[in-house]
Amino acid sequence: MPTLLNKIFIFARGAFIILLFLAIGKVLSAQLPIVFPSSIIALILLFLSLTTGLIKIEWVLVTANFILKYMVILFIPLAVGLINYFELLADNWMVILFSIFFTSFLIMLSVGHLFQTLNKKSRP
Repeated sequence: MPTLLNKIFIFARGAFIILLFLAIGKVLSAQLPIVFPSSIIALILLFLSLTTGLIKIEWVLVTANFILKYMVILFIPLAVGLINYFELLADNWMVILFSIFFTSFLIMLSVGHLFQTLNKKSRP
């Protein structure tokens, strides 16, 4: 049974690794000639580190589970901020819904065609 100090160390190690990748993503994002979200860069780098074995999943698992468990709380400010733009959303609801459904359909169509193409190439 891990002690309290051991649990704190495991959580802090995971938080440090995640924050380190976020910092690296911020630095790389600032150096790019185009605007690209630093959090996406950090996620890609963390994913690559996890898949290559540079970072072990056990090192970040506890912290990642904690963050995922309470992620809903992080979206509350976004939902409250949308209230400020209620008139704009009400005026353009049809365009918003059309773009949501159209882009979803377009993504499903392109992923389906890509899967079929890759599936044909993998068969002998």
